[in-house]
Amino acid sequence: MKTISPKQDQGIPGVYGLLLLEVVSRWGYNAEALFSPFQLNSEQLAEPNYRLPTPVANELIKHALRLTGEPTLGFHLGTQMRISIHGFIGYAIMTAHNTTEALVLANRFIQLRMPFLQLYFSTFGEKATLQLQCDFDLEPLRTEITIALTLGIITMAKALTSSDDLSADIDFDFPQPSGFERYITKFPSHNFRFEQPHLLSSFDKKFLNLKMVNADPIASQIAINQCEAELSALGERRRLAMRVRDILTHSEQHYLSIEHVASRLHMSDRTLKRQLAAEGTTFSTLLDEVRYRHATSLLSRTDYTLEQIADELGYSDVANFSRAFKRWNGRSPSNWRKDPYL
Repeated sequence: MKTISPKQDQGIPGVYGLLLLEVVSRWGYNAEALFSPFQLNSEQLAEPNYRLPTPVANELIKHALRLTGEPTLGFHLGTQMRISIHGFIGYAIMTAHNTTEALVLANRFIQLRMPFLQLYFSTFGEKATLQLQCDFDLEPLRTEITIALTLGIITMAKALTSSDDLSADIDFDFPQPSGFERYITKFPSHNFRFEQPHLLSSFDKKFLNLKMVNADPIASQIAINQCEAELSALGERRRLAMRVRDILTHSEQHYLSIEHVASRLHMSDRTLKRQLAAEGTTFSTLLDEVRYRHATSLLSRTDYTLEQIADELGYSDVANFSRAFKRWNGRSPSNWRKDPYL
């Protein structure tokens, strides 16, 4: 993990600050008490294009924790989360046909709301899984966002499918917050584990075909088109290497060729190579980075064999995958899996 640099920080939508205000108001605090130390106000945060710099958001969370005296606010943020707060992404998900479609859309567009988060949705193993990766280490923001988003997905899924029998195994990669056991009882059908090597929710595949109560193919397509336009505009403002990394990360195939990626960027592979070189990198370097990140996320799970991981990453056999992983990490995949923290 790393701290986001000012140049990379695209911030957090201001509307999430308003969600935090809803939560702290339960303790009797108003907007002035929460926002005035940061020269913020509700009107400013409600503007569609306003984004809180990540370090400011981190300090805002610290301030809210001090005001309320709570050891964690993630539970309250998650259980109070509504799909509409996520803008066009929320509308696209809400009007999707079923939960599978909704999760695919969340995977595709989450970076529009939280650029430092990546969501991996997989049906490859015995269970369906939703894995979250958070590319920064600012605390308490990372912990609170992770808990809020995880519980928010559960809360919103119940509302969007009208299903009360949802259940999942949920792993967090940090210690259990003080007093969190009283919140766990609110989710009796879910199994929570802390200090795990990954942020992962796994659930029965029977839940993948749950119909969304607000399914509307026309409304969903309109919202998807808007999200695609926002994603395209975001890409134009970002360095080419970041755009290539995004395409590789969010593709169902994590071993796309340079020709394929160049085509998606509407340029020749020769132009892509030249522009990446001008940014001090290469396509193979970016591909290795994405493959390595995906490899470690799969190796941290016991339901994937080395053969399955090699196949998922596009290697012809385990030997080729092992050679690549040792080049990236200096250790074999099986050795890393025994103890990733060595």
